[in-house]
Amino acid sequence: MSNKKQDEFVIYVVTLSSVKRYMSIEFIGGSCGFIIAQKALQSDLFGMIGSMIAPIAIRRVLQWQQRISERHVHFGLRTLSRTGKLSPT
Repeated sequence: MSNKKQDEFVIYVVTLSSVKRYMSIEFIGGSCGFIIAQKALQSDLFGMIGSMIAPIAIRRVLQWQQRISERHVHFGLRTLSRTGKLSPT
């Protein structure tokens, strides 16, 4: 049994911009991955593998860049908010 009450439900909001981002990463990234892998390795099999790997790699790079930028912003806000106090954290 779930801990939720009978009258509770969850709503997921998916914005149009996130759908466009997903579609562009999948279609453009997959197509480019297929073409590059197929031309470089002269094989349709490697082209299909490239079309699967390219969107995954693009998403990982974007997540990595987002983590890096959040770290810099967090560090900047932290130093601005505690200018007068020295603390070990």
